[in-house]
This record gives sequence, structure tokens and C-alpha cells, in this order.
Amino acid sequence: MSTDPWNVLALAPTSDKQLIEAAYQQKLEDLKTEPEETRSEQEQAINAAYQSILSSLVEPFSPDANSLADPLFNEFSDELSDLLTNAHRHTQISAWQLLVDHPACENVTLRNDLAALVFDKVLTHQKTCQIEKEMVSSEVLIFLTEQLEWATRDDLKARYGEGFYYRMTQQEIPQQEIVPEPIADTGNLANIFIGLTIICAIGLLMISV
Repeated sequence: MSTDPWNVLALAPTSDKQLIEAAYQQKLEDLKTEPEETRSEQEQAINAAYQSILSSLVEPFSPDANSLADPLFNEFSDELSDLLTNAHRHTQISAWQLLVDHPACENVTLRNDLAALVFDKVLTHQKTCQIEKEMVSSEVLIFLTEQLEWATRDDLKARYGEGFYYRMTQQEIPQQEIVPEPIADTGNLANIFIGLTIICAIGLLMISV
């Protein structure tokens, strides 16, 4: 069973708690037809996925205390909020370039929290945006992924789940590798067939004699 909670519930990433609850209950209902010996383990996995998704919805990103105490971090956070509330500017890569060039991003100790903060706030914006044209575009997401190195952040993937993570970084969700079934050794089969043919031929000769 997949470790991504959204895959476990067979649900596309969403912030709609009613949809999440419905998917969870449906999965539990489906378990009734599963063999009893595997049902308990699957039920635990489904419940863990459900709880993980709910936790990601109710627990906002919390920066390190040292980051919060830094004036540059708070200044950056305010500018980020202003940018996201400006429907015209947040669709422009040039506006995000100005944000990424903020002095706070030059501080190595702040950079990880800043990258996570942008990820969290942009994701929240995408979830709550009611008008598609006001969402942050794919081009901007690709730009942010490169500039803030989101593609290297396994902590973001673990926190938000693979579904949201790959949507934000505009990457394809990796498919599980399919291991091919072993192919029978046709060479040995051919040798066995030839051997049987020879034996049958000898048998026919003996009968004719």
C-alpha cells in the first residue's frame, strides 16, 4: 500500500474536509469485502492516512524561533502576504524575482524557513482560491521550485503529502516500478522437446522392427 495518504484514500489533494471524510468512510466500507487476516493492517494504514491528512490541514507551518525573531524574516513574510493578495502581481515572475532577491534570502540560516514559508503560503492560496485565473501559475511554481530548491526538500513532501508536493513543484508523481514476471527459459524447453521427440522416434523404430 502506498505511503502517500492521498493515494491511500484514493483522493486528489483537497482542503474539503467533507470530501476527505467521505473518502475515508468509503475505504472503511470497502474493507468489509477484504480477507479478515489482512483487514486489520489495512484499516490501520487507512486511519493513519486519514489522520495525516487532517493534521496537514489544521497545523500551519511554524518557522524556527530564531527565524521569527529576525526582523528580515518578518519583513519577507509581510511582503509575501502582500504579493499573494495582489491578483495582478502574483501572476508575474518578475514580482516573485523581487521577493526572492530580498536580503532575507541571502541569510543562510533563514533560507530553509523562508523556502518552506513560501511553499506553505502559496499552497494555502492555491487551496482557497476560488477563481482559477487568480491562482499562482505553473510558470511561477516552476520558478519558485528552482529558486527555492523545493525539489530537494523531502521534509515538504513528508509534511504535505506527495499529491500537494508534486503539484506545487510541477513534477510528475513517480509511478511504482513494475517488475516483469520471470520468463521461462525457452532454451531448456526446446531441449526437452527435442529429447522427447528423439525418444518417441526410437520407440517407433523399435516397434516397427
